[in-house]
Amino acid sequence: MANPFSRAVRGFISLNRRICNRIVPRLPQARVSLFDVYNDSAADFIAREENRRVVDIGGGKTCSFLNGRAASGTGAAAGTRPWVVAVDISEEEIGGNCDVDAKVVADVLEGLPFCDESVDLVTSRSVVEHIRDVRRLFSSSHRILRRGGHCVHLFPCKFAPFALINQMLPSRVSRAVLYSLIPQSRGICGFPAVYDRCYDSAIRSLLAAEGFELVSLRLNYYQSGYFDFLVPLFLVSAAYEWIVSSLGFRNLAAYLLVVARKP
Repeated sequence: MANPFSRAVRGFISLNRRICNRIVPRLPQARVSLFDVYNDSAADFIAREENRRVVDIGGGKTCSFLNGRAASGTGAAAGTRPWVVAVDISEEEIGGNCDVDAKVVADVLEGLPFCDESVDLVTSRSVVEHIRDVRRLFSSSHRILRRGGHCVHLFPCKFAPFALINQMLPSRVSRAVLYSLIPQSRGICGFPAVYDRCYDSAIRSLLAAEGFELVSLRLNYYQSGYFDFLVPLFLVSAAYEWIVSSLGFRNLAAYLLVVARKP
């Protein structure tokens, strides 16, 4: 049983979060979730007839844009859905993924194990920041994509306050802090992150260098949810977000959603 001090701390944090939750709808930078936009964008792409082969990088336990429907289940009639394969470096992570048609254990730094121009769509969500050399991911993606194929990636950005804190702290410490403040993130977040070229200007340059045509690039500055355990800190973070977004400092965004095409 938790001691009185622990109960008091949890109660204090809970109160702060309730107050912050009432503030969030009033923040212009928090009105659109790029995670929802990512799911909708990827779902729109796989609904297109020409996109029959999809590779989801860092597939993990679920494939969010498939809405949790098993590939072979009753939710999708045969022939109405593309073939979706999840790729992950961890066999343990990918083992329970029932949303996809196939699972492949592979390290993207060693190349994606697919034939040249054999894939129509490459996706990833909260994966790019964990890759030590992002250039290899995009180079390999360009190789396996057919002409006219797309990639859709969502990831946090290098210079967001929460990302800077994550980079300054040892992985063990940052993971312990994250799990203590956001227990529901255990097993989902907290993996070591390097944020290689994870900001607007760098990703634009990389896409051009690897032969991609940029279709769209959307930014979101909201990340104050990481600080909702303390109202004053949350408000300082929200004010920072509003200022940098109003001034158009794109490299200081919190999240980036990029859609690119292989010409």
